Amino acid sequence: MIIFSAANLTYAQGTSITILHTNDSHSHLDATGPKSCNLEGTIGGIAKAASVIGMIKQSEANVLTLHAGDFCVGDFFYNTYFGVPELQIMKQLGFDALTVGNHEFDLGPSTLNDVLTAGFADGSFPVLSANLDMTGFPQLENFIQPYTIKNFGDVKVGIFGMTIPSPLSNAYPVIISEDVAEISYATVMELQGQGCDVIIFLSHLGSGIDQQIAAGVPGINFIIGGHDHYIFDQPVVVMNPENKPVYICQAGSYYQNIGKLKFTFDNGAVTFNNYQLIPVNASVPAVPEIKAVIDELKTGITAQFGNVFHTVDGFALKDMNTHNESGCASKDTPMGNLITDSYRNKTHTKIGITANGLIAEKIYRGAITSADVFRTVSYGYDTASGLDFRLATFDIRGSELIKGLEVGLSMIGIDDDFFLQVSGMNFKYNPQNPVGERVLLSSVKIDHAPLKPNKKYSVTVNEGLLGILTSLGGVEVENIQILPVPEYAGLKAYIRKLRLLFYSPEGRVIEVNSGDAAESMTRPDLKQYKYELKDNYPNPFNPVTTIKYELAVNGYTTLKVYDILGKEVTNLVNEKQDAGIYEVQWNAANLSSGVYFYKLQSDRFVQTKRMILTK
Repeated sequence: MIIFSAANLTYAQGTSITILHTNDSHSHLDATGPKSCNLEGTIGGIAKAASVIGMIKQSEANVLTLHAGDFCVGDFFYNTYFGVPELQIMKQLGFDALTVGNHEFDLGPSTLNDVLTAGFADGSFPVLSANLDMTGFPQLENFIQPYTIKNFGDVKVGIFGMTIPSPLSNAYPVIISEDVAEISYATVMELQGQGCDVIIFLSHLGSGIDQQIAAGVPGINFIIGGHDHYIFDQPVVVMNPENKPVYICQAGSYYQNIGKLKFTFDNGAVTFNNYQLIPVNASVPAVPEIKAVIDELKTGITAQFGNVFHTVDGFALKDMNTHNESGCASKDTPMGNLITDSYRNKTHTKIGITANGLIAEKIYRGAITSADVFRTVSYGYDTASGLDFRLATFDIRGSELIKGLEVGLSMIGIDDDFFLQVSGMNFKYNPQNPVGERVLLSSVKIDHAPLKPNKKYSVTVNEGLLGILTSLGGVEVENIQILPVPEYAGLKAYIRKLRLLFYSPEGRVIEVNSGDAAESMTRPDLKQYKYELKDNYPNPFNPVTTIKYELAVNGYTTLKVYDILGKEVTNLVNEKQDAGIYEVQWNAANLSSGVYFYKLQSDRFVQTKRMILTK
């Protein structure tokens, strides 16, 4: 993976095309972020984004405007209007395509169908997803298609979309297929068969899978991605099986940036020209006509939920993020600590737990309005209150609590959404250990006392995490009580109680590595060896290949093979190894042809490489 630099390019002649893109807007129609003196947000929002889009469309020809999914769930605008106004404004702005995100299904396919019906009552634009089987709910086939084709003079641009097959999706009876690589390949072949000169993958699969598809599926020129909320200042460039570059872009979330990619098609060749990530910040004016619509919509919100936009519940003395800086050993986050503390403040249980994927947004330094509070915990929908997930309490034995922690740690390196945040307890874990054995049992403390496997502890979670732990994780709990308290209400009350907030990582959850403790005292001279994962040989191979690697110090080492979807195929090495040079053979006789990835982890060293099995 490399980051592309667009300096000193000579542009080709031919047809120049501009892609404007956004993703993961999550119903943030109004500006958010740091407040002005009148408590108005200063960054993002669709009225300010419309200003950027409109100016570019007025000054340039051949503009494609794309949204990579998740326009639903995340703001009072959704809980009041369910995404209908956003679709109508996107149509007004001339969006050319929208991919179906996983959160589009949060209230089920029937609600999504109603939203699309109302939003597109006066005309539509393409809504895309090639990996949805809508046989069980065919009404959605009226709106959702695998791909669309746009013509710019003689240049045909094919655009196809996909939706991440999340285990938390509420799509049934719609089936979200996991065969994304095969579907990508088939769709690209179909678009090429229809004469498309350029192919854009409008993806809501996440950057990890995007990169795997880019590396394994020929024919894709650009991937406009979503789901991760990542901000790529310049495209990530991955070489495809034909050794041609694929440019992968993401623009963050909430209309806070608009990505602008320019390319040229000339004489059968696609040439990347440049890329600009345009911040939708305080200097960008809102389009007055759209701002007026947003303000009118806010009156409906305040009529239902109170004056959430101008009620100040507290003040943040610093930005409180949902993730820590890279390399930080403390994996408890400011927002994770705040939210789980609010659980225990409301219910007085011993423990509070949430998951990273259930924390929607950070809190910015300065005044905190009720609308800001809701955006942080906006997932779920309670029909009684019209708000978010309700709080739930239960009792759990210490041994089952460990099992629940292991569920949260099982997806490290694959999906951060399951990672748990806690209050009233602390623990350490080793990500290099096998799944199910990552918690360091001696480190687990409940209220500063060692965990007892047979003791019962009281816990507060929200309904979403309760379902993850019990249904997906198989964790046994007792005395479940669903409280008539939305998560938002509990958090708002706690912020009002604190008034001044200054949350930071506290070491509630700490990542350690096999070489951190006593092993670090006996490490050999680092000059003897270095860390290196070598290219497998032969490559391509059929069916046996050899992988060599070098370890600088003693440490617990794993060498794993994954398929193009990121699923673990085999674990070739899983043991403590001394510093030195190693060689492993892999026989893939029982697997099908395709692209596979091998990943080496030892001490703090992690590296992944690609190999191709051909039969």
